[in-house]
Amino acid sequence: MKTILSLLLCLTTLAGCTPAPENGMDIYTFSIGKADCSLLSFDGMNVLIDTGEEDDGDEITEALSELQVEKLDLVILTHFDKDHIGGFAEIAGSLPIEKVLLPDYVRDSDYYRSMADALSFYDIPSQRLTAETTFELGRARFTLWASTKTYDPEKENDNQMSLVTAVAFGQTRLLFMADAEGGWLKDLCYEGYELGCDVLKFPCHGKWQKHVPALLALTLPSYAIVTDSAKNPADEKTLSALDTMDVTTLRTIDGDVHLFTDGTKVTIR
Repeated sequence: MKTILSLLLCLTTLAGCTPAPENGMDIYTFSIGKADCSLLSFDGMNVLIDTGEEDDGDEITEALSELQVEKLDLVILTHFDKDHIGGFAEIAGSLPIEKVLLPDYVRDSDYYRSMADALSFYDIPSQRLTAETTFELGRARFTLWASTKTYDPEKENDNQMSLVTAVAFGQTRLLFMADAEGGWLKDLCYEGYELGCDVLKFPCHGKWQKHVPALLALTLPSYAIVTDSAKNPADEKTLSALDTMDVTTLRTIDGDVHLFTDGTKVTIR
């Protein structure tokens, strides 16, 4: 159905984040307003998904330092809106990054140029994804889905270009939807993607969309993470739908989110 690319990440050293005593995976989503930044720490490695806005760079860097993260083994930049790539340059200047994965399009914006300049200046290996990509990192198996849509510079349909990240760790599964919306979200729901998960990073900061009922029926998560803020809260219709399905909803409006999986179950920290 879809071409699967094999991605080999050469990782010969371990990051500085000390593994949890249970030797599982810590899942952090930082409270930085209506913006995305999540950290997965496991097996001595660290994966960052998105980097918030430009003003969030210092805060994210400080949070990583407090968590004793000395190196990022992988950074996934899901799309090129400012609330997903804005903090990248600051983070790249603060600690080593082994590899960056990003979608295959170009955005005419200052924050896109800042990201691209940082990749070049710090000589960070990067790969633009054009098809479904799978790889293993430690005990985690990552599957990234590249959008089926085409970027339109006039419409600036960045959300529809979002990379979607599925992570399998033992028997548990995480799904990071970035800002997938519109036709891309429709394809994800109706074109045979395996969306079932224990933890769902809800798309578009909790925005209600007509395909949300299908998304929830297909994912059936135990936990949903919503990256919203007091200024830009999640839609009440979305929160009601999650509540109706008995999903435990964790919102960054209330502070940082910290989950943990030992590979068999997910718990709140």
